[in-house]
Amino acid sequence: MIKRNFCIQSKGLRVMIKIFILIAMGMGIFSTGLPAKPAATSQTSAAEPEQGPGALQAVKVDVKPKIDGILDEKVWQVPPIKKDFISYSPLYGDKLPQETLVWVAYDNKNLYFALMCNDPEPGKIQTSITKRDNVFNDDWVSVSIDAVGNGQTAYVLYVNPSGIQGDSLFTTTGAEDRSPDFVWESAAKITDKGYQVEICLPLKSIRFKTGKKVKMGILFRRKVNRSGYFAAWPDIPPGHGILNRQTQISFKGLKKQLRLEILPSLTHSSIRNRISQQDWSDSDTDTEFGIGLKYGITSSITAEFTINPDFSQVESDAFQVQVNQRYPLFFSEKRPFFMEGADIFNFYTISNGYFPIPVHTRQIIDPSWGAKLTGNLGKMSFGILSAGDEWSGQPWESGTNPYEGKTAFFGIARGKYSLGKDNYAGILYSGTELADTYNRIFGADFAYRIGKNQRVTASLLHTISGDENGRQGDASDSSNLNLKYVYNTKPLGFSAAFEHIGPDFRMDTSYILRTGMNSGFFWLGIGLYPDPKKTPWLKMISPDFKLQYTHDLITKKKDIYFDPSLYIIMIKEGLIILSYKIYQENWQDQEFKLNQLYVYGALRFNKWLKVAGNYSYGDRIYYSGYPSFKGKSNVGSLSIILQPNKKIFQLFSYTHSDLSRDEQEIYDVNILYSKTTYQFNKYFFLRAVLQYDSYQKLLLTDFLASFTLIPGTVVHVGYGGLYQNRKWQNNQWIYGEGDMINTKRSFFAKVSYLWRF
Repeated sequence: MIKRNFCIQSKGLRVMIKIFILIAMGMGIFSTGLPAKPAATSQTSAAEPEQGPGALQAVKVDVKPKIDGILDEKVWQVPPIKKDFISYSPLYGDKLPQETLVWVAYDNKNLYFALMCNDPEPGKIQTSITKRDNVFNDDWVSVSIDAVGNGQTAYVLYVNPSGIQGDSLFTTTGAEDRSPDFVWESAAKITDKGYQVEICLPLKSIRFKTGKKVKMGILFRRKVNRSGYFAAWPDIPPGHGILNRQTQISFKGLKKQLRLEILPSLTHSSIRNRISQQDWSDSDTDTEFGIGLKYGITSSITAEFTINPDFSQVESDAFQVQVNQRYPLFFSEKRPFFMEGADIFNFYTISNGYFPIPVHTRQIIDPSWGAKLTGNLGKMSFGILSAGDEWSGQPWESGTNPYEGKTAFFGIARGKYSLGKDNYAGILYSGTELADTYNRIFGADFAYRIGKNQRVTASLLHTISGDENGRQGDASDSSNLNLKYVYNTKPLGFSAAFEHIGPDFRMDTSYILRTGMNSGFFWLGIGLYPDPKKTPWLKMISPDFKLQYTHDLITKKKDIYFDPSLYIIMIKEGLIILSYKIYQENWQDQEFKLNQLYVYGALRFNKWLKVAGNYSYGDRIYYSGYPSFKGKSNVGSLSIILQPNKKIFQLFSYTHSDLSRDEQEIYDVNILYSKTTYQFNKYFFLRAVLQYDSYQKLLLTDFLASFTLIPGTVVHVGYGGLYQNRKWQNNQWIYGEGDMINTKRSFFAKVSYLWRF
C-alpha cells in the first residue's frame, strides 16, 4: 500500500483538482463523449468499387500526368473518390469543414495521387518553402500506402501547399519513423479555392507484390493548421491506427521493376585545434570514398552492401543538460545506411519503460562496412543486418586496451508474420563479437487486437554474454519480459503494463536505462468534451492518471511514481498540461520522497509565430554527489518558432536547470539554441546553428550550405567552430578562466550521386 506521503492529500494536488472542478463548472454541460456517427454521404469514385466494402480499383493511364500541382490532365477529370474526412485529433468524429477530393491512378512504372484541398479562407493556409521533412508545422496532406498489403508497414508521403515533401514509415511495433527518405515526385499549387497536390511514386521506390491483381492498403490524411484539426479517410477511431484502418485498392498487372542503385560518395573533413594563444595545430584531415549498392532481388526483397559507408552527419547533435543525470542521454540515429529499412528491425518493448529501444544502431560507432537483406514473402517480413565496427572503446586511463585495433562484428536478424490487420508475431536475434567476448540475444514478440478497442502486446528476450575470457562456463544469462494491455475509446482510455529486466541482462545493440527490476505501469485517461457552441476554442479537457511501481531485484527497494495530470486541448495547436508528480525513489541506499509541480503550454498565435514552453519546480535528487541528497530544482524550457515568410525559418530555444540545497547553489545550467534557415527553393538552403552551454562554457557554431536534388544526390559544405573559456598562462591553458576564444575549427564537404537503373 502506498504510504501517506503518496496519498492524494498533497496540498499541490488538491489545488490542481480544485482548478479542474472550477474549469469544468465554467464550461457548462459537457458532451457525453460517445463517438459521433459520421453523416451518411453518397460515394462516387474514379471507378466502380470492387466487391467488399471500401474496395477500390485504381485507374490505369497510358500517359504520365505532369506533376505540377495543376489538375488539368484528363485522368483527373473523372469523378474523384469523394469521401468525408473525419477528425481523429484533437478529438474524433467531426466532419472536416474543408472538403478534400482524391484521385488515384497508375501505369506500369508509377503510382499517381491527386488531392484537391478546398478551403474557403485560402489566405489563412499555412505553408513554407523549406527543406525535406520540415513540413509538419504547415498545412499538409498525406497518403499512406501498405504496398505489400499485409498490414505491417505503411509508406507515408506528406506534401505541404508549396509542394515540399516529407516521408515516413509506420509499423506495428513502434511509433512513426520519419528518418527514411524515398525517391518520389510532388508538386502543389495554392488557388483561390484552397490548394492542389500531385504525387508520383515510382514502383522501384517501394516493396510490393507483383501479379495480375495487386492489392494495397491506402489511407489519406489532412492537417488544417490554423484549427489544429487532423482528419482522415478512412476514419481513425480512438485506439486504432493507420495500418488497421486502410481501405483496399487494386492495381492490375503490376510487374517487377529493375531496382539497381549505386551510390558513390566522397567526404572530406578537416579539424584544427588551438595549441597556444597564437598557434594552431596542423589540420587533421580525412578524405574517404565510399560506395553503396542496392539491388531488388524481387519486387519485395532488397539486398544492400556498403564499403566505407557515408556516415557524415549534416545535423549536429543538439546540446542536452548532461549534469546530474541518472540515466544515459539518448541521441537519435542520423546515418543514412542505418536509417533506411530501420522499421523492419523494430522490436516491441514498453516505450515509456526502462528498455525503450532494443535495436539502436547508433551503438555501431565506427563501421567500416555494412550489409542488409530486407523484404517480404507473403505475410512474412524479414531483415538481416551485419556490420563491422572499428571502434574499440574509450582510451583507458591506465594500462593497455586489449581490444585496440580489433573489429567488433554486429549481426541482427528479424522476422515478423502477419496475423491479419496490424496483428503479428515476430522473432529477433541480435549478437556482437569482439575478440574473445560475445553477447547474443534471442527474442520473440506478439501483438493482437481484441475487438475494436482493445490490444495486447508482449515480448520476451533472453541474453547470453561471455566474460572477458570468453569461457562458456563463466557466461551470464538473463531475460527481459514486456506485457501490455490497452483499452481506448473516445471517452475513456486505460492501459496496464508489466516489465521485467534481469540483473545480468545485457544487449549491446540497445538503448537501455536500467536492469535488475520488475515494474508495473497503469494509466487512465478521461475525455470530456465541452459544448462547441459555448466554447468553440476549447476542444477537450482530459484528467489523466499515471502510476508506476518498480521493485529493484538487487537492493529489494521499491520506487513509486504517481502523476495526476490535467490536459486542456484547444484550437490553434493550443495545449495546456498541469501535473503534480509524487515520487518515492531509492538511490545509493537512501529513500527519497519527492514532489514536483509541472506546467506545459503551447499555442500557434498566427501563421508566423508559435510558442511552447514547460516549467517544473520541486524536489530533485543530486545523483552526482556521494552521499547523494535531495534539493530544490527549477527546470524549464521555452521555444519560439518564427516564419515571417515562406523561405525563412527561425527557431529559438532556451533550456534551464538548477539545483540548490539550503539556499546553496549546486549547479545552474542554461542552454541557448538558435537555428536560422533560408530556403532558396526546395533544393537549396543555407543554415546557421548557434548553441551555448553555460555550465560547460561551450559555444558551438555550425554553418551549412546544402543542395539535395533527390535523396542520395546531394552536395553539403559545412564549417563549425567551438569556443571555450580559456586563459593562456605560463605556456599552458587554464580552463574555465579568461575570455571565450575559438579553440577548434572544422570543415567538411560531401558529394554523392544516386544512380538508379
